[in-house]
Amino acid sequence: MTRTDADLTAVRDLPPGSPDPSDESVSRTWYLLSARQAAARGRAPRRLARWLVPVAAGLTVTAVALGAVTVGGVGGHRFATPNIALVEASHQPLPTERGTNPGLTRTTPEAITALEELARTAERAQTVDLRAGQFVHVLIEGWAVHLTDNWAGTVEFQPRELWLDPQGMIPLKVLNGDENMFDSGRADREGDLEHARNFLRDNGPSIVSPTPQWLAGLTTEPQALLALLRADVPDNETFTKDQQLWDAMTYLYQRCDILLSPQLRAALLRAFQGMDGLTAGTVMIDDIELVAIRQTDGNSAIEILFDPVTAWAVGRRSISLDDRLRLTPPRSGPKFDPLVDYHATWRQNIVDSLDER
Repeated sequence: MTRTDADLTAVRDLPPGSPDPSDESVSRTWYLLSARQAAARGRAPRRLARWLVPVAAGLTVTAVALGAVTVGGVGGHRFATPNIALVEASHQPLPTERGTNPGLTRTTPEAITALEELARTAERAQTVDLRAGQFVHVLIEGWAVHLTDNWAGTVEFQPRELWLDPQGMIPLKVLNGDENMFDSGRADREGDLEHARNFLRDNGPSIVSPTPQWLAGLTTEPQALLALLRADVPDNETFTKDQQLWDAMTYLYQRCDILLSPQLRAALLRAFQGMDGLTAGTVMIDDIELVAIRQTDGNSAIEILFDPVTAWAVGRRSISLDDRLRLTPPRSGPKFDPLVDYHATWRQNIVDSLDER
């Protein structure tokens, strides 16, 4: 694996930091992709045919439409700081009971109830069509910590805009504000694309390289689905499997939430009820209330934000529970209460070209 792998580059450049994958969230993705690459070198390419539904060329694939939640405006310029005054969050405390994994707390009844309510909502979702030759477009409005030393940092506005090939969710175009990141001096767009497509070909689709066919072929039986997803993330000594899975799900939702069928969306929400370490809360973005499902592992917590009206995943938050970390609020933008080291919401749509939004 190189530091310019297309999949890794898109993920790595979402949080702040140096070119090396040093922050906690990116480290998980680095471990995940590195483990896949190492495993691929030692065996024949993995076959996931049992998860796939044959799709003929040009066949229409059903996808979920996104559009009910529009968080903030972009003013007179697409990448101006969104016009949001306040981001306010509340969350239930961790329980004392341990989960199936004794290293994590048990998932709370409140989190299970919230996930089940979202699952029932998801079953009524509308669908749109993804046609051959179309792309997934994602507009991300985020705030991320720029670390000035190991335990201090300033939260800064961090916009991203991605155009993704649905086959593997490979980034074909990435904007950092108005800057095309593939035009930077260290970018090798053609090499990145070739490597990402070879990786998908050799290893098959997965939670980090999903395709519409792979998503369509996943089981919708919650326990079996959770087992498959857990098996798709590697073991390591730093992060528990359930936190790695939750982290991987934030990126799957961020890239291809729009491609989930109502049945799979509901099954995922029911599968999560079998995980450890989940708690429930709310995040208010001005007058928009989102459901926050948090997975906590030691001093690290990751939230996925769901729209309660549609059950779509529309955001991610990363929270450090280490009281040594000192964060400075953004110079311009919303007031965060409490301040977190990463907060992002996104919007997705299907487009016909890399110039369309």
